[in-house]
Formats: sequence, structure tokens, C-alpha cells
Amino acid sequence: MDFALTQDQQILRDEIVAFARRELTEGVIERDRNQEFPHDLWLKCGEMGLQGLPVPEEYGGLGLDPVSTAVALEALGYGSADSGLSFSICAHLLACVIPITMHGSEEQKRKYLPKLSNGTMIAVNAMSEPGTGSDAYAMKTRAIRDGNGYRINGTKIWSTNGPVADLAIVYAMTDIEKGYYGGTSVFLVEKGQGGFMPGQKFEKMGLRTSPIGEVVLDNVWVPDAALVAGEGAGTNIFTQSMEWERVCIGAKHCGTMQRLLEKSIDYAK
Repeated sequence: MDFALTQDQQILRDEIVAFARRELTEGVIERDRNQEFPHDLWLKCGEMGLQGLPVPEEYGGLGLDPVSTAVALEALGYGSADSGLSFSICAHLLACVIPITMHGSEEQKRKYLPKLSNGTMIAVNAMSEPGTGSDAYAMKTRAIRDGNGYRINGTKIWSTNGPVADLAIVYAMTDIEKGYYGGTSVFLVEKGQGGFMPGQKFEKMGLRTSPIGEVVLDNVWVPDAALVAGEGAGTNIFTQSMEWERVCIGAKHCGTMQRLLEKSIDYAK
């Protein structure tokens, strides 16, 4: 097997490294100290297409394959000293954009993917809950059929981008008896929807330019059009998005580790 980058992948990597060094690093110590989410830099990343790397071009993305997406995120981690911003991009892309790209309806793709890809919308994955620990499917959030839509109630926690998000990918139980096996569904909930609001923001030891907090859903009503891939599709959607996230965030971290190793060697010399 040939592990060398293709010519296109090498050009992509070089462009992202140069962009990240030029645009994303200055002032990072102060931003991190002040826990500031750099929205202006987020938009610059959107202009580069970083939030929509694997999204098909017809929906506003770059249309990259999975390997090229990993190469691009590795380059981002290598070039940018703002690891919080890089982490927020990964959470947005892998846990939110990927589910819509892979499972969304045509209407959902055309409505959300262009704005998610260019950075004018920020997404949050709303899965983890207080008290569920690693048993994510023990969630208490419920979505109950109400007319031509659903009524959602629950609280999510540890939600990266939650305090600044415009769109939430919400996992909720629609059938408690089925649970993991077809009882979990996914809904797209927009900022401004009645009863949908960010909860408390959490302080962290690192990655402080990446905001994290609660997502509160208090009697939120959403139409049928907000349901992704039908009732019971949540387990499959979440599992697939986590496969993307584990691999591609790992690639981002590999880039970061390479940068820090080189910096350490230079310092030691």
C-alpha cells in the first residue's frame, strides 16, 4: 500500500498549513486566556471550506474523500496554534455536518449545508446528558408526536459549540421500549426556536477558545421536516458520525503533536 500523498493532497495540505500559520495563530494566547471564541477566524476558515471539506460541491462544500478530509484536518492541527478553534471545527464538521450530508433529506441538505460549510452557521451535537455517563442511550430527552411534528424536552451537556451554535443536532428518544434498537431519533433544531436555548457555559483547563456548555430544550416543538432519516435512525447516524470523528480528530491531533514535537526540538537545541 502506498501511503504517500497524492499531488492534490499535498497541495491541499500546503495551502491549509500556510493559511493556518498566517491567519489563525496570532493572539491565540490572549484568546485562550480570555476564553474567546474567534468568530472572525471561524468565518475565514469557512472561506477556505474547512467546515465543509467532505460536503458535495453542489451543497457548498469541497467534495473531498475521507482520506483527503483527514489530510486537511491534520494540516489544520499542524499549522494552527489555536487548538480550540480547530477542535470546534472538527466537532461542527464531523458530529453535525456529516450526519446531514449522509442522512439528511434533499430539503435539509439544501437548507443547511451551504451555510454550515461556509461558516455562516455554527452547529452543535446535542447527545450527552447529565447522569448518563458513557451510556449515551440512557438519555432522558424525549420527543413525543404532537400534530404534524414533535415536542422535545430535555437537557444536554458537554456540548461543544453549544454557547454559540445556530443549529443543534438533537438526539432524543421517540420509543423508550426500543431504546438503542430503533428508539432514538435525530432532529434539527434552529436557534430562535421557542424553548431552545444554551444553558450554562463550562470552564476548561484547555481548548478555551472552543466554547462548551449545556443545551436546554424546554417544550420545543419542531415540524416533521426537522426529523433526520425517519424515526429510529439515531443509533445508526450517531455511530457513523463517531467513526468519522474518531479518525479525523485523531488526524487533527497528529498534526498538533507533530507541531509541538518540532517546537520542543527547536527549543531543546
